[in-house]
Amino acid sequence: MKKILFIYNPVSGKGAMKSKLSYIIETISKEGIVTTIPTSKRGDGTKFIEKYIKDFDMVVCAGGDGTLNEVTTGYMNIEKKYRKPCAYIPSGTVNDFATSLGISKNITECVDSIAKSTIFPYDIGEFNGKYFNYIAGFGAFTQVAYTTSQNFKNILGKTAYVLEAIKSLPKIKGIDVTVETDKSVISGSFIYGMICNTFSVGGIIKIGKDNVALDDGKFEAVFVKKPNNLIELQETINDALASKLNSKHFVYARSNRFRIEGKKEIEWTLDGEYGGKFKTANILNHERAIDFLRPNSKENGD
Repeated sequence: MKKILFIYNPVSGKGAMKSKLSYIIETISKEGIVTTIPTSKRGDGTKFIEKYIKDFDMVVCAGGDGTLNEVTTGYMNIEKKYRKPCAYIPSGTVNDFATSLGISKNITECVDSIAKSTIFPYDIGEFNGKYFNYIAGFGAFTQVAYTTSQNFKNILGKTAYVLEAIKSLPKIKGIDVTVETDKSVISGSFIYGMICNTFSVGGIIKIGKDNVALDDGKFEAVFVKKPNNLIELQETINDALASKLNSKHFVYARSNRFRIEGKKEIEWTLDGEYGGKFKTANILNHERAIDFLRPNSKENGD
């Protein structure tokens, strides 16, 4: 019988996991013998994967982007032959990763779909030796995700991020960077930059599915040019919300690697968590690195 390791964060999002825990365990137990381990502190997800995954046939991870990132880091720290398929049950505030894979944010629907899911080999990013699932970003608004209090996120959801972003607008300054890809060099002053493997950023900015493949070994990068006046700033915001990423206010690129050099140290976020401060960022794509489960193609709208 299949052995399943269930790792969950009991306090992510609105704590919805607690009320659904019995149903989750009962449902996934139909697929095999379940061993349940809750996280209690930062880094637990990584530690549990590294220590226990060799003894299991499958992993179920439940939590927000931070919990998922920890589990992903654990996967990437072990040999690929030991990386068992992973099902993700989202319970955080935004869950861009779940959106991209077509995973329902309704916990009951998500759990019910696991038995009918198919394996999808997903690209994983590496940022100066750290790993991320779907985005590495710098500049305006990147601090919003990790400076917004958890209570504020729980009460207001996406609105909390928007309100914090608006508060940061008066502080916007251009960041001078040089970006090297596998084919080009880009230089400029940007108020925001993101290297991502996702259809959705912050649950607000959408990247067209025609431009993104989650398993092609390539990242999509968007750099927002510094506006020269309030009118350009408003145009930039409008274009971002309307997903017009090919407008004059943006620079768009695709590559399997990026080297981003700043004149000064730049603060980064990785999957919505603080990623550190660096003058140089080397970002690599690990193609088809982890097998995640997602609803089959018909359910996923493909």
